[in-house]
Amino acid sequence: MEYKLIDSNSVLEQLGVDEIPSNIDMFYDLSYQLSTYIFDYRVKNNLTQKEFANMLGVKQPMVSKLESGNYNISLQSICDVMAKLNTRIKLELEPEDNEEDVDCFDMSRHEVPAANIVKIEELGVAV
Repeated sequence: MEYKLIDSNSVLEQLGVDEIPSNIDMFYDLSYQLSTYIFDYRVKNNLTQKEFANMLGVKQPMVSKLESGNYNISLQSICDVMAKLNTRIKLELEPEDNEEDVDCFDMSRHEVPAANIVKIEELGVAV
């Protein structure tokens, strides 16, 4: 029997799935970026998976999982690993389809009605 490799898009097409949901697409994109970074870091520094695991304070199978991209690592664990690699994480969030940008520092969105404002002096707090 002859086996033939097919890509995931072909499988999805056979299943009648026209488009990958954006949350799944984002997850695999981030997983790929993370696993590629970890693998490249290890190879660039001429480390075996076991040596790299010792450096991270984990066991070798965990390094294998991280490099595979098929492991759903927690955000806390990502931060722990990147801190040990002296690597800063930059997360960029942007709306899809030209949705209105949200300025998190625009305080007009968070205005408190005047009736709810209490002067510090009224609370008896020394300034």
